[in-house]
Amino acid sequence: MKIQKLENEKLKFLGVILLLFTLLSLASCSNEDDVVKQLTGKQKETYAQNISGEYPGRYVIIYKSKDCVEGTDEAGRPITVAHSETFNGVRVDVSDNNMLHVFFQDFPISLISKVVDADEGLSHALAEYSQQAITARYGFDYDTDYSHVIWAFIPNVMPLNLNYDGTEHHIRIVFNNNSQYYKFTQDELKQPKAFCSLAENGITLQLEAIYDGSTLIQRFGYENGNYMHIMFKANQ
Repeated sequence: MKIQKLENEKLKFLGVILLLFTLLSLASCSNEDDVVKQLTGKQKETYAQNISGEYPGRYVIIYKSKDCVEGTDEAGRPITVAHSETFNGVRVDVSDNNMLHVFFQDFPISLISKVVDADEGLSHALAEYSQQAITARYGFDYDTDYSHVIWAFIPNVMPLNLNYDGTEHHIRIVFNNNSQYYKFTQDELKQPKAFCSLAENGITLQLEAIYDGSTLIQRFGYENGNYMHIMFKANQ
C-alpha cells in the first residue's frame, strides 16, 4: 500500500510539473506575439534629417461663413456653397531631429476674420493682422503592421495679443490636424527630401476654436457652424 501511495504521489508531482511547463510555454508564445517594435533613436534621427528642408507651395483654403449661399449638388440635394481661396508663394519648413517641428509659414491670419462672427471687434482686429506661421510638433512611429512608418503632427496653439474695443486681448487660436496621419515606407524615408511626395499630395489642417484667455469665443467645424479647412500643397 505504501508503494502504491508513493507511486500515486509521484504521478501527481509529474502532472504538476508538466502543467507548469505547459503554462510557461504558452506564456512564452504569448509574449512573442505581444512584442511591440519601436523605432530606434537613430532611425528617427535619420528620418527627420531626410524630411527636413524648405518646401515652397500654396495654401488652398475652403471656408464657410454666414454669407455663404445655398445651392444643390449633382443629385439635387441642398448644400451650402463654401468659399475657396488660394495663396501662392508660401512655404512649409520642416526642422530636423533637434526641433521636430513643422512651420506652416506665411499663413493669412486675416482670412480667419471671415469666419469669426461671435465677436465683431475680434473679427475686425484679425482682418488687419499680418501673415503668421502655424507651428506644429511632429513625430514618427511604426504602423500597426510594421510595413510602413507613420508621420503625424500636432499643431501648437497660436497666441496673439490684440487691442480692440479699448482693451488688450490675449487671443488663442487652436488648429487641429484634421485627424490625419501620413504613411511612408522605410525606403522612402531613407531618401533626401523625402517630404516632397507627401507635401505634393497635400497636408491638411483645420481651424478648431478661438479663445480670449480661457473664454471660448467661437468653435468651428461643428454641426452647421462656420469652418475653415486648410491644405498646403508643395510645388511639383
